[in-house]
Parts: sequence; C-alpha cells; structure tokens
Amino acid sequence: KSAPLHRERAHQAASELAQRGLRVLAFASRRVPLETNVLARELVESAVGGLTFLGVQGMLDPPRPEALDAVSACQRAGIRVKMITGDHALTAATIARMIGIDGASAGSEGTVLTGAEMSEVDDAALPARAEVTAVFARMTPEQKLRLVKAMQTGVGGRGHIVAMTGDGVNDAPALRQADIG
Repeated sequence: KSAPLHRERAHQAASELAQRGLRVLAFASRRVPLETNVLARELVESAVGGLTFLGVQGMLDPPRPEALDAVSACQRAGIRVKMITGDHALTAATIARMIGIDGASAGSEGTVLTGAEMSEVDDAALPARAEVTAVFARMTPEQKLRLVKAMQTGVGGRGHIVAMTGDGVNDAPALRQADIG
C-alpha cells in the first residue's frame, strides 16, 4: 500500500548500506497508459515528481583479492595509491579501507572528496587537496581527468608521475592523460 515518503529514513537506509561497502540502488515506479508500448524519453522526463518510491537495494561488489595484493605491493614500493570512482562516497571509503588504501580511515582529514566538493576547488588549490585526499568519489570523466592533471602538476609545481587503471569508457580521458595508463 502507498504511504508518505520518509525522505530521511530512505537516506539513512542508503547510508547504512553504503557504509557496509554496498553499491546502493533506489527504485521507483510510475503507472503508464496500457497502450504505451515504447518507453520514450518524454514519458520518463515527465515522470519526475510522479514516481512512487519503492525502496533501496544494496549489492555486494567486493574487491578482488588481487586488488589487496596490488595495493600492498605498490605501497611497499613507495607508491601512493588513491581511488577515483563514480561510486557513493561512503561505499568508496569502505572499499578503500578494505583494500588498505592509506588515509582511508574513518575521520581522517581529506579521506574522501566528492565530485560536488571538487567542483568548488579551483585549479590552483587542487594539487594540494589531491595530496591529502585518499578517495575521490562521485567523479565524472572530466573530474577524473582534472585530478590526473592536478597530480601531475603537484604542489609547488613538483608534480608526480601518475599511473592509472580503469575499466570503463568513463576512465578513458584520464587514462590517456596519465603518464602510465
């Protein structure tokens, strides 16, 4: 049966799932005319505000065991490992802690920088912010590229050699910019 949406409870449920390292999806529905047999863009766009929230789902996408080994090997070699992802900030921080990314402990300064927060940081200040941040979450392809450039510039112009891995087309611009992709 339908009930009023408790927005705060929905956000809390999503946060609790994300803190456990789960990827969170929200689901909603909308009735459409029975004769509608094609889901047109206009039909979806007109649904905003006319959706019924159904709930949230958490999906486990655990890090591969070889990721733990790779992070550890890099750190032993003196390589600073950072995570740049499109995932939710809480999910990203939890996964980073699971694989041992330095600085990803709860409450440490600069642990997570979101894409929305990064959009408020100017290009001159970004290299310093990137130095102290372990996890970059909710990043767009353009923001990933901007981060790689900022790390290559470095603080005071003393840039880093940047290596990057990625598994999607959204990583392509940053992979191309990186010194090692």
